[in-house]
Amino acid sequence: MPLPLNRGLLFGLTVGMALLSAGVRAQNSAHLTSLTKVKILSVKNEGLLFTDNNAGVSGVDVASSIPVGYRVLWLFGDVFLLGPVEAPIQNYVGNVSNCGLWVPLAPGAASLHHYQFLCDAATQLARQLIPLENGEGNETRLWPSGGWYDSHTHRLYVYYSINKVVGSGAFGFKVEGYGLAYASSTHQPLQFTRLRLKSLGSLWWPLNSGAIFGCAVIDAPTDPYLYIVGMEDRQGHHYGKLARVLKSHIEDFQAYEYFAGYGEHPQKPHWSKHVQDAADVEGLKDFPNELSITYNAYLGAYLAVYSEGVFSQRALLCEALKPWGPYHPIGEISTPHRAFENAFCYACKEHPELAEQNGRIIYVTYVDSERYWPQLLKVTLQKQTNAP
Repeated sequence: MPLPLNRGLLFGLTVGMALLSAGVRAQNSAHLTSLTKVKILSVKNEGLLFTDNNAGVSGVDVASSIPVGYRVLWLFGDVFLLGPVEAPIQNYVGNVSNCGLWVPLAPGAASLHHYQFLCDAATQLARQLIPLENGEGNETRLWPSGGWYDSHTHRLYVYYSINKVVGSGAFGFKVEGYGLAYASSTHQPLQFTRLRLKSLGSLWWPLNSGAIFGCAVIDAPTDPYLYIVGMEDRQGHHYGKLARVLKSHIEDFQAYEYFAGYGEHPQKPHWSKHVQDAADVEGLKDFPNELSITYNAYLGAYLAVYSEGVFSQRALLCEALKPWGPYHPIGEISTPHRAFENAFCYACKEHPELAEQNGRIIYVTYVDSERYWPQLLKVTLQKQTNAP
């Protein structure tokens, strides 16, 4: 029986981080005179999410969330009918490669207990939200990543990867690239439409073009631009890249610009219309094909959260004053704990709409490769004083 296709294994399989009763190691950022020194004060395991559903879902891969008015849309890549939660993966059934659910918009974990999967009206089972196109079958897997909601047009946007099954098992697929899809939040039932380019079809950033974009979306406060995080795989290492686009032009591929270096000062980055000019974002390296970067008001900086390294079993927290960096590590959460002997954990990211106390308390999820459910962690940060 084939194993599920793990999104977190993409591009060199840079996965990591099992975080249950985590040990914490904070790194000093004293050399950053403009960044607040901070440590990870505590990590609390809030348990598995969405397991007691009535939508026929026995496992989902990864978890992204997009606030939409008074609700939050959670999106998942691949949907599985598995054994009990307490047992390892038994089999994979079905051809749904993405799905989603609604939860109320509220800080803290309590709102996540009041969820509703988006289901097929006839079967009452979770349905695919980003559709296949003509000529695509079960060998094509569409996995959502970073997203954004335009409250003016009531449109939801999500960047997604296009993947082809080329064999059996967790490694039996090939990544083709990333695209962009949209949906109207006022139309029922909610369904995404894949935006197409004349030259490349649904592939906005093919893998063979070098850098790809869509790993995360940064909605910077009071900024007319969205920043789209990308990466380039060079000799087994992932190097962070960044694109930007005016929010009003998100559907126009020609409107995207790519971070091309800092120039004389990080406050004055260079931007290019050519993806080939995309420079590395300093300090943003060795994350999987997804992560989160969000503005944290408590820190007064942008906070990146991601699984780091190859099977390193740890998550890294980094901060930067601007979306384009440079990023500096402030701490990591790590433990060798595994739910099952051969399991590993990956796809760590923050869900900023759950944050409390202005971002002093954040909530992150990761996925256990054998249980295949999002696990929630409550992470408390603490600013450090300069007193001896």
